Amino acid sequence: MTELDTAAATPEAPPGWTCARCQMTLSWTAEAQNPELPSTWTDEEDGFYCLACRRDRAGDACVDDLPVDASLADRQRTRFQGRIDFEIRRDPDRPDNRIAKACRTSTLAVRKARTRLGLPRPPQV
Repeated sequence: MTELDTAAATPEAPPGWTCARCQMTLSWTAEAQNPELPSTWTDEEDGFYCLACRRDRAGDACVDDLPVDASLADRQRTRFQGRIDFEIRRDPDRPDNRIAKACRTSTLAVRKARTRLGLPRPPQV
C-alpha cells in the first residue's frame, strides 16, 4: 500500500493519498515527480492515515483496553492520555510546549505523561 494512489490521478486530479479515517486528501501538482508519503502520515494494512487521525486512533486504542463498565470520565481521560503518549513517542526530542500545543493541552500534562512513561525531558534549545 505504499504506492501513490494513481488510480484516481487524472490530468485534472493530481496523484495523492487519502486518509482512510477522515477522507482528507493529500496531493501534489501534476508536475511533481515521485512524491513521497510525508513523515506525518502512515501506511497501515487498512489504509493511509494523517497525523490527526493517527493521534485519535492512539487514543481510541487506549480506550479499547478499558473495562466495558469504565465511566465516561475515565474514557475521556484515557483517550486524552493516549493522544499525548502517542505524540511523545512519535517525537521524543520535541519540546513539551510544542507537544502540548499539538494535543491542545498544557505543558504540565505533557511533563506528567513523560514521567509516567519513564521518558526523559527533551534537551533544551
